[in-house]
Formats: sequence, C-alpha cells, structure tokens
Amino acid sequence: HQNFSAGNNENSIEAHVGINGEANLDFLNIPLTIPEMTLPYTALTTPQVKDFSLWEKTGLKEFLKTTKQSFDLSVNAQYKKNKDKHSIPIPFYVKDFQAVSTPNNILIPAMGNITYDFSFKSSVITLNANAGLYNQSDIVAHFVTSSSSVTDTLEYKLEGTSSLTRKRGLKLATALSLSNKFMEGNHDSTISLTKKSMEASVTTSAKVQIPILKMNFKQELNGNTKSKPTISSSIGLTYDFNSPKLYSTATGAVDHKLILESLTSYFSVESSTKGDIKGSVLSREYSGTIASEASTYLNSKSTRSLVKLQGASKVDGIW
Repeated sequence: HQNFSAGNNENSIEAHVGINGEANLDFLNIPLTIPEMTLPYTALTTPQVKDFSLWEKTGLKEFLKTTKQSFDLSVNAQYKKNKDKHSIPIPFYVKDFQAVSTPNNILIPAMGNITYDFSFKSSVITLNANAGLYNQSDIVAHFVTSSSSVTDTLEYKLEGTSSLTRKRGLKLATALSLSNKFMEGNHDSTISLTKKSMEASVTTSAKVQIPILKMNFKQELNGNTKSKPTISSSIGLTYDFNSPKLYSTATGAVDHKLILESLTSYFSVESSTKGDIKGSVLSREYSGTIASEASTYLNSKSTRSLVKLQGASKVDGIW
C-alpha cells in the first residue's frame, strides 16, 4: 500500500509519503529433500539431503524471529514560511545614471523553518531520522537518527546540533555524539569572532570496545588571540588488546602535548610526547617506553632550544 500527499498554503509547504506491506514466509518451513546426485562428467556424487528446513538451518529463524513479516515506511517534510521579509531598495535612474526619484523596495521573504522526519519499521529493525533547520534569533540545525533491533549490534544513535549566533559578533557551535554497542564518540567545537579577537576550541573523544580490543581516545585543541595568539593541543590514547587465538596481548598509552605562542616580539613552541607498551607474543613478554621533549624560543636578540629523548625496551630472552 502506498500513499502520497502534498500541500502548499500561506503558512507552510508539506509533503508526505507512506508505504507499508506484509509477507508470509511459512513456505520456508516446508522441509526439502534432495536425492543423491552424480555430477556430470565426473565420478563425484552429492550426498542425500532429507528434511532440510531453510527456516531452521540457515539462521533465518534467529534473525527474523517470525515468518509473518511486515514493514512500514513514512517520510514527512515541511517548510514553515517566515512572515518576516527583507527589504531591498531599487532606485530609478535616467541613459546619465542619476537617481531621480525615491527608490522602490523589493521584499524577499526571510528563511523559514525546515523539518524532515523518516521512519522505517519491520520485524527485524526500526529506523528513525529527524532533521531540522530553524531560523529564529539564532540559526540552528539539528539531526538525530537511531535504530532498534532484535540484534543489539544493529542498534545505534547518532545526534548532531550546530548553531550560529549573531549577537556581539559571530559564534558557531557544533556538537556530535554517537553511541553503539561497540563504539561511543563525542565531538564539540566552538568558533567565536568579534571585532577584537578570535577564539576556537575543539574536543573529540572516542571509546571502542570489542571482544579483543578496548581503546579510549581524546583530543583537545584550543586557540585564542585575546592577549596574545596562543594555540594548545593535547592527544591521549589508551588501549588494551587481547587475542587468545593469536596468543598476543598489548596494553599501553600515548600522550602528546603542544603549546604555541606568538607575538611580533617573540615566538615560542613547546612539545612533549610520552608512550609505553607492555604485552606478549607467543608467551614471550615484551615492554617499552619512550619520552621526548622539544622547545624553541625565538626573539630579535636570541634563540633558545631544547631537545630531549629517552627510551627503553625489553623482550624476554632476546633484548
């Protein structure tokens, strides 16, 4: 069954699409019997297959759960018109190009609000998605999509928001998030522009958890020009790998930091990195560490630099 509609009036423009249906898969329960056969031009024979159920033996029963399958799909889109209008003056001229009368105005409607909704439902999985672009005191864009299923590995949620503020300068803020059985992630960023300064910050984090690997990641970046141009960055990573089938393990961490400052009178940069690892391969244990530091300072009169590196490693019975 399918349904479609659309409309346009002084307040909004709308469209809708709907589709639904159902199917009966009982025929998959009928047992199949395949006799022994000799392959042409060969002496090979295939064994007899007796009372073979496609529903039971191929995994369809565990995945679909029932032979009565149905689905429902719905899509809705709407544009809500904005009553505000932008006025653009259009003057009249005379073949010497001089304005000779009061200009007329062309009125252009301001951007309105746009929304979108999507849903799909079946016996196995349900999907939903919503998105919108809103023109109010701030311009805001938002979306969210998610799923639910009889199999938890297919379930997820992804959401994002972005806003543009025009008060006392410009400010753009964005946020994203993702969640799943095996992965989680977040991202936040902000950029601000004023007549006197600029400021930006970015933060990203992620978490992975699967049977053989656990990992955490975080990254931060900040910069501003309020008192002096400054940029700072940090990255952190931890992991734990364990694979009995490969007879291998590994755990460790990595940290990195960077700071940069600059003025017309001087330039400075500092960097540091630390890392370590410990594990085993085929029951042979190993470990290692590394640490490095570097810095540079430069002005019109002098230059100063520092570099430092340390490391250690060990493999049982070899190194």
